[in-house]
Amino acid sequence: MLPSSSLAVFLGALATALACDIPGDTPSNTIVEGFAIQVQNASYPIIHNRMMNLWPAGGGDNHLYLSPAGDAASNLTLADGVINRGIIHAVINGEPQYTADDNTTKIFMTQRGDPKALFDVAYGCNPDTDALQKELVLRARGTNPPTLGGHICVRLASGNRHEFRYSPPGNTGEQTL
Repeated sequence: MLPSSSLAVFLGALATALACDIPGDTPSNTIVEGFAIQVQNASYPIIHNRMMNLWPAGGGDNHLYLSPAGDAASNLTLADGVINRGIIHAVINGEPQYTADDNTTKIFMTQRGDPKALFDVAYGCNPDTDALQKELVLRARGTNPPTLGGHICVRLASGNRHEFRYSPPGNTGEQTL
């Protein structure tokens, strides 16, 4: 499992020319303008600067993979911290089990009522260009009560694809390439 230190939300209007100055305000956790998600983690070149794509699965679900697997997703929105694309939204742990070797579970897009993935939006600086950008920070898994914390990671899956996973708070699962 590879940690995803930053899920950058790309909205062209945020680029700055030379230096990255973080604004003092807190950005809204609602973004109505379509965006795409890019993973930024220079410590792991195999995933750094790759885009999140959607892989159609059964029943209208879409699994989350790094490009080039799946279909480009540049029309995502964020409503009260939940990633949406049309009628589907990001959820965590639709299946009740965690993978034994790394204690993670899927994060994917669905219409179903599984626990939602809840994000906050923060300002950050692009590690390569120093441009100001908005970043998604996992806040909680939307259970009742919410499971606060944890993180989103990426791991190698079948067919040499890299899939997005949820790692719960305190996870000590093995990190592998």
